Amino acid sequence: MSKRIEVRPKAIQRKKSHGKKPVPVTSIQRISSGYHTYLYPLLILSLTVIAFLPVFSNDFMFTWDDSTYITDNLMIRSLDLQSLRQMFSTQTGGTYVPLPLLSYAIEYKFFGLNPLVFHLTNLLIHLGSTFIVFRILHRLDMEPFSAALGALIFGIHPMGVESVAWATERKDLLYSFFYLVSLLAYIDYCRKGKNTYYYIGISYGLFLLALLSKIQAVSLPLVLLLTDYYLGRPVKLKLFAEKIPYFALSLVFGIAGIFILKNMGALKINELHTFQERLFFGCYAFDAYLVKFIAPFKLSSLYPYPALSGHPLPILYYLSPVPIALLLFAVYKSFKRERPFVFGILFFVFSVVFLLQIFGAGQGFMADRYTKIPYVGLAFLMVWYIKKLVIRKPEMKHFIYLCISAFLIMFMVLTFQRSRIWKNGETLWTDVIEKYPLKDQRPYACRGLYYKAAGEMDKAVADFNIELMIDPKDADILQYRGNIYFGRGKDDSAYSDYIRAIKITQTNAFAFANLGAIYIRRNQYDSAMINLSKALEMDSTLSTSYANRAVVYGALGRQEESARDFKRYLRSRPDDEKVMFSIGLIYQNKGEFEESISWFTKAIAKKPDFANYYWLRSQSFRSLGNKQNALRDAIKAKELGIEVPADYIRSLN
Repeated sequence: MSKRIEVRPKAIQRKKSHGKKPVPVTSIQRISSGYHTYLYPLLILSLTVIAFLPVFSNDFMFTWDDSTYITDNLMIRSLDLQSLRQMFSTQTGGTYVPLPLLSYAIEYKFFGLNPLVFHLTNLLIHLGSTFIVFRILHRLDMEPFSAALGALIFGIHPMGVESVAWATERKDLLYSFFYLVSLLAYIDYCRKGKNTYYYIGISYGLFLLALLSKIQAVSLPLVLLLTDYYLGRPVKLKLFAEKIPYFALSLVFGIAGIFILKNMGALKINELHTFQERLFFGCYAFDAYLVKFIAPFKLSSLYPYPALSGHPLPILYYLSPVPIALLLFAVYKSFKRERPFVFGILFFVFSVVFLLQIFGAGQGFMADRYTKIPYVGLAFLMVWYIKKLVIRKPEMKHFIYLCISAFLIMFMVLTFQRSRIWKNGETLWTDVIEKYPLKDQRPYACRGLYYKAAGEMDKAVADFNIELMIDPKDADILQYRGNIYFGRGKDDSAYSDYIRAIKITQTNAFAFANLGAIYIRRNQYDSAMINLSKALEMDSTLSTSYANRAVVYGALGRQEESARDFKRYLRSRPDDEKVMFSIGLIYQNKGEFEESISWFTKAIAKKPDFANYYWLRSQSFRSLGNKQNALRDAIKAKELGIEVPADYIRSLN
């Protein structure tokens, strides 16, 4: 009976004993091996936690997707069947990420919107991935020390901060974790011989979970074929047949992802930049990721495009395909004799190629988070070369380890500092602005929105002014600046911004709504009615516009229509007792006292210490001849500070 032969890569084959008797492994050696197997993971995870300590004091990034995925996302407010169905059947922010949304919903269920919990979960998932990288490298025949070194590089690398410190990037962390565990299960399937089909079954399931976390997991089948090459598996039909489920899942999720991006308008080809320009952007990003693996400096949450479409690019962009061609040539030349080199480089290539933004599906052409999985390949390659160097130059062993230690300390310091940058919207966008001043309007817009939410209106207006200098046609920022002017009583400035916003976007419902509010202040009720009605035709969910139009109806003497719009407003703002009181006044003025009492009572239930509510309800009771309740409310209003006339009290006695 033929036996299955496991072929190892030449670079990692063990030397034959040449007739010498094998030395038995002692119990002390086994204990030592097991000791290091558990000690090293504990050490690398502890160092990773230290490097990321600042994330525990970080806030949500309201101006950078956290509002879309977490704080304003109603889907995560419940774990009922309807919410779960929504998570698994709809897109969020142009992405299909049901598992990250589910994880947010679980956190919200038990802890609410506590940023500490969300950041802690992110770090725990990252620690899990770091441990799995250690296991993968160890299963690829690296001794515990080398595997630990590679895992530590992965765990503390500054380029990984974005994924951990940004709550929204839970999707990046979850997909990476399931991706890596799926790879580990596949390696066990290849390594452990017969009766291991359940390992590949587990790998299939984990791959599906990775895709349900983020579609960037589609690169795994290529990495598995690369793993077959590294392990020296013979090229047979079975090797390709077992990949069919992986490629089928990748195809389905890949097509679905393209469909979602296209429908969201996020898939931009030849819009902002030509396809040729994007090819250079992709090549430059590829080179930059390689450089930043060794020298992770000038990191940013946003990398602005280097030039407008049609303008010449910096010379480095035109030269960027050259290093890629040289690298691929080196891979070709090394294919048969240096499997570890080929494995490390192609692991990086296969997992980064889908993230090069050649089709413009992201916010920019580069992002630190895109290197999460690709850097596993480079970490493997780096550790392999270090081991090789130590073997060739044993006399330099201590110097090499000293350099590595300095290198790792630098990584930890940079990661610690980078984690602090992600504290809030001010620190994050100030960092981008300092590195790329006036290169892109978005950092100024986002920091301005942070200042606006924090009530620092002067700073917000200053940032909005710069943003509009870079992009004068940003209707949203014109509207936000107009709102600040409106709040400060600078109606002419607000009016100018709203008019500009409408000229840019004729379907800007918010601008029409805000313009209507300006006309109310000017007592131009006909113009206010026209603009508010336009706004509600475009967007019937603008609840404040119903309230404002109700005020206009009231000023025009159309009381029934005023009450109707106030009631529509309350459908989305059911706790606004001031509007309940306003409806009560409408019915009181119409002589419908029982209806007015009903609305005054609702207002009192929401705010029982407001004197005027009792005073007006007392008058409605008096009009119905209910002197007992009218007297009770009059006394209560007086206790709360209303000067109730003595004649009024006597009339009720």
